[in-house]
Amino acid sequence: MHRRAVLAGLGALPLSAMSQTALAFARGDVVVGCTVLNDPKDDHRGRGRILQYDAELRLKNSIWLDDTTHIVQGLKFSPDRTLWAFDSFAYKVVRLSADGRRLPDFKAPARSFGHITFAEDGRFFLGENFVGEKSRVPLGTTLPFMPGTRRFGDGHLFEFSKTGKLIREHATPVHGGMGGFQGLTSSAIAPDGRTLIYTSESGPRIMRWDLIAQRSLPDLVIAPENAGRIFFDLRFDEAGRLLVVNGRGIDAVDDAGRLIRSYSFGSFGWASLATPRSGYVYASNFFSGELACLDLASGEIVARVQTGIRKSASGIDSFPG
Repeated sequence: MHRRAVLAGLGALPLSAMSQTALAFARGDVVVGCTVLNDPKDDHRGRGRILQYDAELRLKNSIWLDDTTHIVQGLKFSPDRTLWAFDSFAYKVVRLSADGRRLPDFKAPARSFGHITFAEDGRFFLGENFVGEKSRVPLGTTLPFMPGTRRFGDGHLFEFSKTGKLIREHATPVHGGMGGFQGLTSSAIAPDGRTLIYTSESGPRIMRWDLIAQRSLPDLVIAPENAGRIFFDLRFDEAGRLLVVNGRGIDAVDDAGRLIRSYSFGSFGWASLATPRSGYVYASNFFSGELACLDLASGEIVARVQTGIRKSASGIDSFPG
């Protein structure tokens, strides 16, 4: 793939100019959740949408999800090339086939699932996005209570078989993030195949859980509270480094939690990370609506685009082909 020019403004096309038909995913295509926020009383509510770009971040298509209610997040392609996406407010787990067509939703327990992690043996794990009963900070949206409760959630990890049968619920402890309500918001399985590495969005900890022993392990990284070092999405790259979005860019850490390299994106709000492929990784900025492609070897941002919507871009991945 050739990524040379830094692109700008291509995502801000009028809605009428965007295709609403299914378009097969091509190798290198980038997808991002970019809900059209349209409720002045709720800053997370709107018409669900996934934007589809090529590898150089040129807009190709817009996929509408008329049965979601709030921000679409947690986009990720599975090993069989199915795209998964989540509305953690409506308890919807959306799936699209490699040809771009909508598949039946995955029927999961009524929890605020917001992302998926795949094991090599075909099992998969859903992370519960919310935790607790209230927010410590004012919100412009109303978080849903789990049916029959007065709780947003427990922040737990749910393990499923390859065929989608629920195997167990892991009682994973979480930090809560700045607002206290962020549960298990991002995770990845370490190279040993048994250690889950995970975060609570905007929290200062990178936590670990033993999937076999079903118990907590010492944190991989823990920063002082209120010191400004916070973590969002994470993925392992092809060199085995853990990449973690830190709001202003990406940190690469080793298996002992030591900082190897930092990549600065020059602004705040970077929160979602794609699966690294062929030495590149894509990221999205929730606040600004920007997307960027980073060359992990040189540290250069080789493509950048503006989606045109602030506080909506939430979840990004690239199609493996």
